[in-house]
Amino acid sequence: MIDNGPQPLAPSSGVARAGVNMGNGPVLPAITLFKGQVIEGVVIQLQPRLLVETSSSIFSAAATSAAYTLGERLLFRVLDPEVKPPRLELLRSGPLPDSLLAQQSAFLRSLLYRPNSLAPLQQWLNHQSAATHLPPALAALLQEFWQLPIKPKALDIQRAMLMSGLFSENRAKPNSLSASLVGPAKAHNDLKALLKLLVLEDAFEQQVKPLLEALQSSQIKSLDAALNGQIHYQWIMPWFERQHLTVSLQQSQAQRSQRQWFISLAHEGPDLGALQINLLLTQSQHGQHAMANLHFASDSSWLTALINSSKHHLQATLEQQNIVLQQVSVGPYRDAKVDALSVAIDGENTPHSILDVHV
Repeated sequence: MIDNGPQPLAPSSGVARAGVNMGNGPVLPAITLFKGQVIEGVVIQLQPRLLVETSSSIFSAAATSAAYTLGERLLFRVLDPEVKPPRLELLRSGPLPDSLLAQQSAFLRSLLYRPNSLAPLQQWLNHQSAATHLPPALAALLQEFWQLPIKPKALDIQRAMLMSGLFSENRAKPNSLSASLVGPAKAHNDLKALLKLLVLEDAFEQQVKPLLEALQSSQIKSLDAALNGQIHYQWIMPWFERQHLTVSLQQSQAQRSQRQWFISLAHEGPDLGALQINLLLTQSQHGQHAMANLHFASDSSWLTALINSSKHHLQATLEQQNIVLQQVSVGPYRDAKVDALSVAIDGENTPHSILDVHV
């Protein structure tokens, strides 16, 4: 909380913000931060100490004010939300990838550079497996997203992708591919539309807003990649009963010239534990077949033996789809759910500073 200095400082908008001690009564509830979250703030005071205001708080940064100006916008990434005060990393503008979208507004910039965007949504779905806390009608709608066939085909996967919330706005266009396959975005066939309905419930408003931001972040990253001649889709797809996969489909400009795609499937559940499958798919020059390199990562010791004993079956299954399996490897699970943009930010030569802040 801000309780240092000659006088408490009110937010520049004049509205009391969470976590700020206004000097009158108890401190307002502290905001919720999560590791990896990117927040943007505006410098609102230089002396006697540097103060930065975000959309939901004001904090005092343990840094010299000489390098900053009033009104300057700064990006911070949460390194450790559990300590008091939380530790933030100041993201310098130099190493951040150039982006037309990031230049449009502070909110877009925050969504674009947010690592592991779908983490809040993943956690919420993990705890909503039985949907016991939702109103019955909304719980029934949520369960409709978990109705993939036992043996899904390509069209089923495509429909799940279109229902994930990535293409909600595009589905309003009747001549779009997404609208022709699954129709306009409604609460029963689009995850973002369902969350927009759920946020209207008084008891769920604060809980659901971060989930909508998670989907919006994924959408913004997809749009930014498309503007730069790349592909970056990340969505959550049903898998088995009331479980899900996080799917990433990426293609850089270099991979496009080589006719390559990178696909990642991540799952964490009671049966298989933490599991990640990385697939590099390379299409032949004539487009008649493709070559695949697969890597399985798991924290379950039995996976290595299972994969090694099933290679011939996996090869035969892929050959039916004109895919030649070149290599299969198995290794220990590492949390690889990192977006390409955050990898760019985390470059080895990235200058950074660690700030202790009071929230």
